[in-house]
Amino acid sequence: MTEPLYPPLNTREFIAKWHSAVEKHLIAELADLLPRLAAAPHDSALGKEQYAALAHHVAYALQVAGSSDDGVQAGLAYLKQAAGTADGIPQTS
Repeated sequence: MTEPLYPPLNTREFIAKWHSAVEKHLIAELADLLPRLAAAPHDSALGKEQYAALAHHVAYALQVAGSSDDGVQAGLAYLKQAAGTADGIPQTS
């Protein structure tokens, strides 16, 4: 589903749309990189949707790390929390 194209009403809306576009771009790039970083074959147990879900968590962890005084530790704490939830990071069955 795509959003209707209309100009942003104000600077806040422009920035929100910009961040959303950047996040989608990062997630797409990370989803492509994760199998190679994990040295997994492209036809491994995880599918494209699962790598996209993982990429979302990695992108968010990078945002947390970049905006927190704790830096990388805060990003890792987020990933640990996401991994600890049943619906956080998808598991292979």
